[in-house]
Amino acid sequence: MLTYTRPRGIKAVIAHKGTLLMILTLPDLITPDELATIKQMLATAQFSDGKATAGELLHKAKNNLQIPANHPVMKGITNLVMEALGRNDPFMSVAQPRRLAAMLVSRYEPGMAYGAHVDSAVMGAPNHVRSDVSFTIFLNEPDTYKGGELAFEIGGTEAVFKPAARSAICYPTGQLHWVKTVEEGERLAIVGWVQSLVRDPAVRELLHDLSTARELLVGKEGAERSLELVNKCYSNLLRRNAEP
Repeated sequence: MLTYTRPRGIKAVIAHKGTLLMILTLPDLITPDELATIKQMLATAQFSDGKATAGELLHKAKNNLQIPANHPVMKGITNLVMEALGRNDPFMSVAQPRRLAAMLVSRYEPGMAYGAHVDSAVMGAPNHVRSDVSFTIFLNEPDTYKGGELAFEIGGTEAVFKPAARSAICYPTGQLHWVKTVEEGERLAIVGWVQSLVRDPAVRELLHDLSTARELLVGKEGAERSLELVNKCYSNLLRRNAEP
């Protein structure tokens, strides 16, 4: 089992490069004031059974509570989250977002879990949107609940994430993942999906790496030619693969 611990100053954790999985960690995605606003909104909202948005095959695997996307309180939460994602350069670089597919708030109480699954490929009926990139924003501090880790299958092993409140995990929607059983306390999170301008996760990873390389080259003596070539590769790779 691989357990995530946030290294100081490191924003991105990328596992098994060149494969489907690239996990991006976004520390402090939302501000303390934004977190307080979200919790104030949720205080008056009624949670429903999470199985309502689970397909037939996942009914047995999904055991949680949620506030669905069409709930009145979700409009304000969605606007706040989209603003936070839009100002986060690592997310914009790795996701290349085109539009939001869906967003909801999930709650896990003791005994609740979500078994291994892959998120829906198409969301938002009747105006269907392809889901390419998923994100989970954690709203409770990890020491306030036991269990409830977000886990992924990576090369036959398990990678486990349980970051601080206000942080987020971003990953390709097609990756097998699950939420481990909450043993004590409450796990509260915002979960969302976006359609990317770039369908292929491997190409999105290449674009993210090239974008990072450009930033590292800026200002370095003698790096002008390297920056020109990296920028050329980035622009032409995006031009070849983007689907506006």
